[in-house]
Amino acid sequence: MGRGPRIEFPGAIYHVLARGNRREAIVLGDDDRWMFLRTLGEMAKRTGIRIHAYALMDNHYHLVLETPKANLVAGMQWFQTTYTRRFNVKNAKWGHLFGGRYKSIVVQGGRGNYFKQLLDYVHLNPVRAGMIQKGDGFDGAEWTSLREYRKPPSKRFEWMETAKGFECSELKDTAAGRRKFIERLERLVDWSEANQAGRVLWEGQSLQSTLRRGWYFGGQAFREKLLKMAGMDGEKPVKKDRKRYTSAELKDLDLKVAGRIVKEGLRILKVDREALPELPKNDPRKALLAHLLMERTSVRLKWIAEELTMGTAPYVSRMAREVREKLEKGDKKTAKLKDEIARVIT
Repeated sequence: MGRGPRIEFPGAIYHVLARGNRREAIVLGDDDRWMFLRTLGEMAKRTGIRIHAYALMDNHYHLVLETPKANLVAGMQWFQTTYTRRFNVKNAKWGHLFGGRYKSIVVQGGRGNYFKQLLDYVHLNPVRAGMIQKGDGFDGAEWTSLREYRKPPSKRFEWMETAKGFECSELKDTAAGRRKFIERLERLVDWSEANQAGRVLWEGQSLQSTLRRGWYFGGQAFREKLLKMAGMDGEKPVKKDRKRYTSAELKDLDLKVAGRIVKEGLRILKVDREALPELPKNDPRKALLAHLLMERTSVRLKWIAEELTMGTAPYVSRMAREVREKLEKGDKKTAKLKDEIARVIT
């Protein structure tokens, strides 16, 4: 299935969701859960990405992120690759841990209830999953960021952001405010339909449906702002919603993104375009560019094969997969080159 580039801009807020490959477990015990959170914290420190909420389940996770530097792609790439490598080494596993690319929805911040509704949705995930029963109390939500919202500031993860969560709930970060934060969440649950907790209606459908199938969560003005951004910013186009734009527009958009990746990638890799036909089709520099093109655009494999002179579409897919596997195994040289190109094209 074709995939477009992410919508990225300074200060953007996202709901991010990823599931295990074939919906299998992404944690095998509490050691893995702590490793997941440590890696998430490292990502926050490395990138400046703010973590407002998380819910770690056995086979998937939810995050609410804010990107002051417009670097969602770079941050999530590092996070998922690093955690996958650590998980595989620790548990003597190999291969993909996550099932494809993570899902990201741009969320309206500032005024309005969108951010608060999203936080509630994420924090109520254990209730919908049946992990918390009536009368258990939310202390049972051990692997969500409620753990951090309950603590005084001095005892929280230093990378955990809670100020916006308390602010949108009109509560202060005091012992009384933290207690009311949990009590308010408990009042949102109708225990006769616990599996619907947090699934508020938005534009005639459940929030869960919006977050799974949509591309943004916010009001009309916010949508229009995103659509305006989805044109051209210099030579850096960003994603247009695939359900609302013509195939011709999307094709043109992806080709422009792909062209920039090839142009800047060849420059950084110090390869002349004219020299591409003379290089072996399995040249690692070609493979890296193929990986980036498949990750960030939906151009056809045939286009990549012709542009990089790599033979056939299946061969392009194979080379790109080998690069991805190198990254998951922690190949520092490949990761460094990819990061250099990503910084230019993002």
